[in-house]
Amino acid sequence: MGELRVGAASIAGVVDRPRLSTILDSDLLQVCVVQGPSGSGKTTLVRSWALQQTSDHPVAWISVNKLLASRHSFWQHVVNSAHRLGLLADDTARSLSDQLTVTADPIRIATALVAESRRLTLVFDTYENLGALTPEIDNDVTRIVATVPTARVLITTRGPTALADQDLPAGRISRVITMSELAFTPDEIHTLVASQTGLDDVHLARSIARSTRGYALEVRAAVLAVANLGTVPRADSAEWSTVLESRLEALLPDPLAARFVADTSVPPYFDIDLAARLTGHPDAEGLLSVLERNGFGRWIPYARGRPVFQYVEAVRDVFRTRAADDDERLRRSSRTTAHWLLDNGDLDQSLQFAIAGGDYATAQLIFLLLLITDPDSYISDRFLVPLQQIPHEELEPHPLLAFALGLALMANPILRQEAPSAFAISIASTAMPVKLSPQLDRFCSASLKAVARRLIFRFRESADASLEAAQLVDAIDADVVEQFREHIGTILRQLSYSLLQGGKIDDALVIMARSAALCVNETSRNYSIAYAAGTSAFAGDIAKAKAFQLAIDTSAWPADLRQSYMNGLGLVAEGFIRLDSLDFAGALDVLGESESYIQTAEFWPFLTAISMAARFGLGQGLAEAERVTAELSKPVPPPGIGDNVGTELLNAWLAHLWLQGGEPRRAAGVLENQRADSPHLAWARVEVLLEAGHARRALDLASVLLELPGHTLRSRAATQTVAAVAAARQGAPDVAISLLNRAAVIYETYGARLHVARLPLADRVVLLELARRSGSTSLQHYLELPTGVTPEAGRPTVELTPRERVVLAALAEHGTTRSIAHALVVSPHTIKSQLHAIYRKLGVSSRDSALRVAREYGLLDRTEVGS
Repeated sequence: MGELRVGAASIAGVVDRPRLSTILDSDLLQVCVVQGPSGSGKTTLVRSWALQQTSDHPVAWISVNKLLASRHSFWQHVVNSAHRLGLLADDTARSLSDQLTVTADPIRIATALVAESRRLTLVFDTYENLGALTPEIDNDVTRIVATVPTARVLITTRGPTALADQDLPAGRISRVITMSELAFTPDEIHTLVASQTGLDDVHLARSIARSTRGYALEVRAAVLAVANLGTVPRADSAEWSTVLESRLEALLPDPLAARFVADTSVPPYFDIDLAARLTGHPDAEGLLSVLERNGFGRWIPYARGRPVFQYVEAVRDVFRTRAADDDERLRRSSRTTAHWLLDNGDLDQSLQFAIAGGDYATAQLIFLLLLITDPDSYISDRFLVPLQQIPHEELEPHPLLAFALGLALMANPILRQEAPSAFAISIASTAMPVKLSPQLDRFCSASLKAVARRLIFRFRESADASLEAAQLVDAIDADVVEQFREHIGTILRQLSYSLLQGGKIDDALVIMARSAALCVNETSRNYSIAYAAGTSAFAGDIAKAKAFQLAIDTSAWPADLRQSYMNGLGLVAEGFIRLDSLDFAGALDVLGESESYIQTAEFWPFLTAISMAARFGLGQGLAEAERVTAELSKPVPPPGIGDNVGTELLNAWLAHLWLQGGEPRRAAGVLENQRADSPHLAWARVEVLLEAGHARRALDLASVLLELPGHTLRSRAATQTVAAVAAARQGAPDVAISLLNRAAVIYETYGARLHVARLPLADRVVLLELARRSGSTSLQHYLELPTGVTPEAGRPTVELTPRERVVLAALAEHGTTRSIAHALVVSPHTIKSQLHAIYRKLGVSSRDSALRVAREYGLLDRTEVGS
């Protein structure tokens, strides 16, 4: 057995309560919820129990604060707390933190804690602070206790939790300690009175029990009154009202002590050093002992060998009101608290206190650290309230805080439309957002303005500014780059996405590669590689996209990485890879991993374009066109929509779906107000002309559009292929073959072929005949697709008469006109006439083409086709 840390009786102001500690000591207990209002003694009970545990039964004490706005931030807080307490080795904590920058994985965390700490108890104090997150964390904790049988969970809460009704496997129990059980008994009050006042008076204890009903805070206040007044006041007296209203400052030793409590009620918790810095009190340690003994608060685990003091919530509320009476003193205390929290790694609360204290320079630095270490900061509105408290005149000299406010507004569905005005302030500001080194400061400032331009939908400006900002890295001293390489790499990743959306694809890929090279953190490097993979796949370089995927260090990413928005471009990569292999159902499955963030992430146009392509391939294109059109018609458009590459890709597909659904006017309407010089819309514009029967105009337009700068491999091959259809319809087979050869080379080298599946079946068959006549096996391989991958969604199916179906089946079986005539006992002339009608309906001119089209339309069973 390990060494006993401390006995309950030695803890100031705490009496032994064996009737409750016996419950917590049970070897069968796995989940215990201690539930009651503030001041009912929940935390004191669990804390006094925790301090008695041996090193063989470690306790990870997690104080839940109100700024934990996501599963990620909650479990990161668990890792940080366990690390400070010495329950996680440095390497393990770092690895878990890296994984959590991608997604919360509580099972990994619990397993790691148990592996390093044997039988472990997780204590979640003030669990009610989770608010709306409670169901998610309840579910996570349920998974932990089901997966890790040696882990125990104790929770103190004022609010409801599903864990109170936990159904555990046989041999393990869950328990709720209620308010009625927390109430002090007359015997416990007698012990407390004797220890605090020296009075051994059973009748006095019973009187206090009747007056307070055993409510812990009121019991302690009554005992404190007895210690000061020498007797317990009558229940209806003014003195007793004072006690019950928690006017505890009147019972402190002197005004200096009251001032001490007021100053130290500003932070959520504090150590002796912070107490001394906040108050200047000559004996902070001694006064805290008095406060603990009198029930004002308790020491809670915070770091290895270093607890912090936390007031009872009701006490802190009373004294914070007093602290707020002196505005300047409160701001000064908030600034001191912010720096202490920053030094101790609590970035969320540090930011809040820096803003409250008016220390906006420090707040900017904290937010920069949050952007780098916590992906949720980019799409979360958890800082909205403190950021909205910053005076408007302070935003211009602190552009990163204006940027932060814009992000928080953008993440709030109700306030999204207010975000551009905040971003505009950060763009117009002439101040440096941070002060690290002159060259680095210029890079950060230029990058901030470039990304902000993207977020107010000035995508082309953002791309130009991003390229200029990225070039500033070359001017930064090598030693500074080495010191801040993670910061620079993270910023470059954001610049690269601006370049992508602004149409500078090659530049985007270069910057993504540079970002990956700079990032030391494996998870962060993976992000940058995922960006490069998605961009490559969008551009049509499937070979390179797959190579990037292989370069990702999967050991640094948990299995459910795909659920994080930071992998949005990783899903874009996987989606296009599936589409180019004509696995439409697989592409749709990939998109299922983005459901949790697609409505708030800037990747919406890319992911939605993949959805449209997949739905088209599954024969559901018309319904998808209706859905996407409705999304685009909302008063506030989806994120990422604007004058950018992703939106052009989406609109090209939307036009295609309307064409395939028999709505050519709606298809033309989609393209009407789009950029005429967009290479990503080129193939759709040619398609619209072809559908209208203007093959000559389509071919002429294609030749012009193919000369546009900025084509990707994908957009070029797609335009060449649809232009080949126009050439074939115009009776220019040599032109068609030339165009197809260039597109086929792109497919053979890079892998992009989705656009072939978009071709109407009859047109593809015509191109196949041209390819066969040219003797090119590579062209045939390029154009031949598996059965069923070219649905004519929304178009009428080919209708053959019963007799024509008989003739078609005979064509598949017998081959020649004479053989068919013999089999059907009719003249060859009759068969020729019937075949001509069939070929006309199928839009073909040969037996092989007729059988191929018939098979794809489902007019023949596959086994009936002889070639």
